[in-house]
Amino acid sequence: MAGLREVMTFSFCSPMIERMMGANSQLPSAWVVKCKKCGCTITCRAIDPQLEHSQPDKADPPPRDSVIVSCACCWTAFRYGPSEIFKGGPCPSNNCREHKDGNNKEAKKANNAILIAASLIAAVRLNREEIKSSPAVSSKIADCIRLAEMIEARLRQ
Repeated sequence: MAGLREVMTFSFCSPMIERMMGANSQLPSAWVVKCKKCGCTITCRAIDPQLEHSQPDKADPPPRDSVIVSCACCWTAFRYGPSEIFKGGPCPSNNCREHKDGNNKEAKKANNAILIAASLIAAVRLNREEIKSSPAVSSKIADCIRLAEMIEARLRQ
């Protein structure tokens, strides 16, 4: 149940939800980090505000070890040290390209086209192979995405 609560808190506190709810909404504070790619403030570890209020001595301390956090905005994962973790609310960055381009329909169409093309290329290349999580399959998928991006770039010329 604790894992489910953390997942629910993470999705509630993600920058995507923050954008839909508006910048002035009051989201619960959490242990957060600044994304190294887009600059959005993202949840690292959720905090139970009721526990912190009712029993402050049992409040969760910040993580003492490095953690790997995936950004809900740009979907990149980075390792963050204890000095980079702070208490705050998740929110999108003003410099975030994903946030600025959120309403750009042409960019969304191009990303959808790349996804479809990469999926088709991967399906052809992995036709007779067992689909399982392995470095070989991950490498072929990455190659398919690069090939689809090259095709899309060539079409734009």
